[in-house]
Amino acid sequence: MSHKKYIHRPTVIKDLIILVVINTLLMIVFSQFDVLEWIYQFSRRHETYQFDELIPLGISISLSMLVFSYRRILELGVMANTLEKMALVDPLTGLPNRRSGQVRLFAWCQKAQRKGKTFVVYQLNLDGFKQVNTIYGQSIGDEVLKQLALILTEFLPPAALVCRWLDDTFLLAVRLDAIDNPHQYAYQIQSAIHGKILANTMNLTASIGYKIWQHDQQLEELFHDVEQALMDAKHAGKGQIKGN
Repeated sequence: MSHKKYIHRPTVIKDLIILVVINTLLMIVFSQFDVLEWIYQFSRRHETYQFDELIPLGISISLSMLVFSYRRILELGVMANTLEKMALVDPLTGLPNRRSGQVRLFAWCQKAQRKGKTFVVYQLNLDGFKQVNTIYGQSIGDEVLKQLALILTEFLPPAALVCRWLDDTFLLAVRLDAIDNPHQYAYQIQSAIHGKILANTMNLTASIGYKIWQHDQQLEELFHDVEQALMDAKHAGKGQIKGN
């Protein structure tokens, strides 16, 4: 169930220990003073008060509170799961956002390190995207980004990672053994985009920088290298590809 992943186990264990201690002490008190017998005798002496109804009522209330508490825990789990998804998903494109991309790419590094494999990271940026917002407005700009996200999702292999990194910049990660050549694959990505977005007006192109992850390379260094490669591609002109 979704709520289980959000349970803080040390706190739960501490609370359970407290409950066990309290109930053990109460059991000792009840056994020493024979509380139930006293309640029974008292209810017999004061039958008009109907004290004997308190015991089943107490059991009923306890069960009701148990069900109530469990349902609230389930609801909190669903809410926490929803908030977590909102924090990790870009609301415009539906892709993982930058934070989610960093977490997933870190997992990629760990997995590649264990299995002795590697992968290539691409950063893609639309050329002249600011002009889209200036000429057509932000709503059209949003549609362009959503269309680009759809193209990338459909083009990349299922095991690849694609996320919206920042504004009109997207980060892609592909296993090296899933492609023939990193530089050639960047051209294929460009071919999937060019002529597909605002083809009758601006015909947007994309610049791409890429970096092959090296074993034991830190994630921060990887980000720096691929961002530098993208900057080199942007400085070289529209529709350029640079590796680092």
